[in-house]
Amino acid sequence: MLNMRFFRMSWAVGLLMLAFSALPAQNCATFSEETVERLKADVYYLASDELEGREAGTEGEQMALAFISERFAELGLKPMGEGGTFVQPFPFHVPVRIDMSTQLELGGEPLEIQEDFYPVAYSANGSLKNRELAPVGFGIEAPELDYSDYEAGQSYEGKILVINYSSPDGVHPHSKYLAYHDLEKRLEIAAGKGAAGVILFNTDRNLPDPDPNFTRILGRQLPVLFLRAHKAHLLEEYGAVDLLAVQMEEQTRTGHNVAGLLDREAKETIIIGAHYDHLGWGGEGSRYLDGPAIHNGADDNASGVAAMLEVARYFASGEAFSSHNLLFLAFSAEEKGLLGSKYFTRQSPIKFKTVNYMLNMDMVGRLNESKELVVNGVGTSPTWERILPALDCYDLQLKTTRSGIGPSDHTSFYLQDVPVLHFFTGTHEDYHRPEDDADKVNYEGLAEVTAYLETLIQSLDSEEKLAFTATADEQPTGGRRRFSVTLGVMPDYTFEGGGMRLDAVTEGKPAQAAGLQGGDIITQMGEVPIKDMMSYMQALGMFKKGDKVMVTYLREGKEEQVEVTF
Repeated sequence: MLNMRFFRMSWAVGLLMLAFSALPAQNCATFSEETVERLKADVYYLASDELEGREAGTEGEQMALAFISERFAELGLKPMGEGGTFVQPFPFHVPVRIDMSTQLELGGEPLEIQEDFYPVAYSANGSLKNRELAPVGFGIEAPELDYSDYEAGQSYEGKILVINYSSPDGVHPHSKYLAYHDLEKRLEIAAGKGAAGVILFNTDRNLPDPDPNFTRILGRQLPVLFLRAHKAHLLEEYGAVDLLAVQMEEQTRTGHNVAGLLDREAKETIIIGAHYDHLGWGGEGSRYLDGPAIHNGADDNASGVAAMLEVARYFASGEAFSSHNLLFLAFSAEEKGLLGSKYFTRQSPIKFKTVNYMLNMDMVGRLNESKELVVNGVGTSPTWERILPALDCYDLQLKTTRSGIGPSDHTSFYLQDVPVLHFFTGTHEDYHRPEDDADKVNYEGLAEVTAYLETLIQSLDSEEKLAFTATADEQPTGGRRRFSVTLGVMPDYTFEGGGMRLDAVTEGKPAQAAGLQGGDIITQMGEVPIKDMMSYMQALGMFKKGDKVMVTYLREGKEEQVEVTF
């Protein structure tokens, strides 16, 4: 489909150019039908099945970075990667590889790995044969509470201990045994008793099972397996284990950022970025539950990369001038936790004191009929709130938030005290699903968003270096906020009423299990009023796995309540 960029317009299409170039306001950057076709060609290639979803560290990622590097070279950008290239490689961990020699056999019955059992992150490698089972309740010793699951005088030397993953009064913030819930501590006690290994099981329906997907091996002493509920009865039927074996190996892959500089030999640099990776064939992060399928990620985020490339072409071709250096960045492994942008900020080829500001484009391909463009981060510099309202281009309706912290790559730069903006046209039902394809992108809308960014960069050219402002949600450690639970919802970032409106809920997550639906407006969680996205995030940070909370919400104007279990 790349040959689309070489089409020549007929006289009828030429008339369309005049319409596209007409400005809704003075001083706005123009775009043409050729602009739309370039954006479309880029998205169609990056979101094609050939690239297999562009997962970081895969061949599809390599094809995408080669495409972006070639475009940077064509535009005459200066390579800012390693070894005189545009590419900055970085290592990252992927889920631990569990060898097929990992086995569990009870009563002569070999069990199926993953389906029936799996190792946990706190397991060490090891193999045990013909070992006695010793049930030890929850594996807790709490001397000050006069409680112990271990019998005095009983020897546990060389045995495989059977431990209930929950606690005597459940796992929640008000548990009497809260200080003893930590699994690592319980396994240390087991090792101290002379145990040879541990089998975990879970009878608490309100407590999620241990995570079967982990990237680091934290265990150093005992092989530890978790037995799923449908096989837990075997622990009572048999008094010994025929075979328990764990063999795991940590794995790393290499991701690749792509960096090109339009060098004006200026003192200050502007960063324009977008992540180019996506979810590959699905797996962790996918909302698709029917098995492996290519997640092309046209909106997320081929759209942002196409916009970034068009901004680079606009300034590199001489259509517009900026007195600043312009650094164009395509990040990888954003979907795995902003890994590429985090690495770049730690191994940057430029000094951050020279960076004026950073613009991030993530999911800018679904501009709706109301032309609502979400701009996050306006609180990171006083300049944003002064200049953005003055840019009345293409009737775009800006919906702004102040926070510099969010689920995209601008966060990494905000944490380096750089003023940031994140441009976003909103979530949709195709988010993180195979249906996010190139034919669903609004290309004229994408061109309008791109022109808006070009206008913004030009409007700031005569400004002094932007002052940085920390937003209210900044953590004392300067780190990124982490949550131990998820509600499993997609917020409507364009909603301006009181509360937090849901665009959609994810199957199998707490919100869906409780009956919440897209369109519901959450107004309270427990004792915490939910006024907006920020108060929702603050409330979410108060809960842990296993907690129950009453959620108040509006559905078609009627107030309802439901109990949600995290």
